[in-house]
Amino acid sequence: MSQYIIMNKIESLSDLFDMVGCDVSYYDLGRNITKITPQQAVQFDRKQQAYPFPFRQHAWLACLLNKENEGKKTKKEDIIDQGVIWFLKLPLDEAGCLNLGTRDHFIKSIVDKILHKGEEAGLSEALEDNPYAFKPDQERMASLHAVLGKDLRKTPSHYFDDVVKYLSSGLTEQDDSWQTLGLQGIAELAARVDEDKYQALIQEAIQHAAKPVVSALCHALEHETLSRELQNTLIEQLQTEQDALMQASYLRALSRADLNDTLLLPLFGLLGSLTECKDDDLHPIAALAAKCPHWLGQNPQLLRIIMEKLAHREDGYIAFKQIAAELSQHPETKQPLWTLLRGGHISPKLAQAVSYLFTQTPKSVQ
Repeated sequence: MSQYIIMNKIESLSDLFDMVGCDVSYYDLGRNITKITPQQAVQFDRKQQAYPFPFRQHAWLACLLNKENEGKKTKKEDIIDQGVIWFLKLPLDEAGCLNLGTRDHFIKSIVDKILHKGEEAGLSEALEDNPYAFKPDQERMASLHAVLGKDLRKTPSHYFDDVVKYLSSGLTEQDDSWQTLGLQGIAELAARVDEDKYQALIQEAIQHAAKPVVSALCHALEHETLSRELQNTLIEQLQTEQDALMQASYLRALSRADLNDTLLLPLFGLLGSLTECKDDDLHPIAALAAKCPHWLGQNPQLLRIIMEKLAHREDGYIAFKQIAAELSQHPETKQPLWTLLRGGHISPKLAQAVSYLFTQTPKSVQ
């Protein structure tokens, strides 16, 4: 079949996967790991709706491909081991929909490779040197495999057993056995936070485990919906934590929580003075900007404190520009940021930073 005929028949990502005989499941890997429903997939794929989980003006997709072999589909629990996962970073247009020109360019590049190499080789090698492919970091990969494993009812790895054993053994500061734990086991524990016995272990870990374990666990928990009890434990730890990197980790774990007074007051306490912003303060601020923009969109005062603090730094507005650029890419904060920076109720320092921003990088907040 000629490439022209094939391309005429392919009008979406799902058409592409149908062509190569694959079932596909989509997961979003942007701000959090989230399973995309079949209905959502059809809607964004055919530009009927905006992409549901935009992050930094892109759709960050994990496409789990299950190929039929001689009319038989792989068993659900074997898909992770035998299937192929494509990681795609596709740009979104101003309306938050897939950029169709880019999507079609991507599809053409895949069709070219599959026609050249054949379907079997093409599927696993199709993304080699592809500009729309990306490689998740180690933490994100561990969490994705944990989420997939739970969704597909796959038995956890032996790393999970090691983590459960460590957390069940009575934690002490002298115990350094945590150093042998695998990131995969920590991610698999986080994915089971909705099970009572494991939630109790997670509570124990957050309060008493070694800080590197707590940090990794918090980063894995950002993909989960947490109980009010666990949220309260994280908020209590946040209020007493002095280490800025750990503060950022607790914020990431809480990022799917609703912004209520129980959380809001500690956030104000954490951010502190409008006129001071040390280097360490940038860690929790960066976590709030990247992972919790919905909070900043909901509460203009939080947003103002952050931008005021950054404007008062003596760093040539480097951090201010970076955070403003980040926030301008999130739908939740783009308009509130614009309203704040264009408003009259800001300090002279912030007004000066805004003036610099528009002079130097006029497109970054528009």
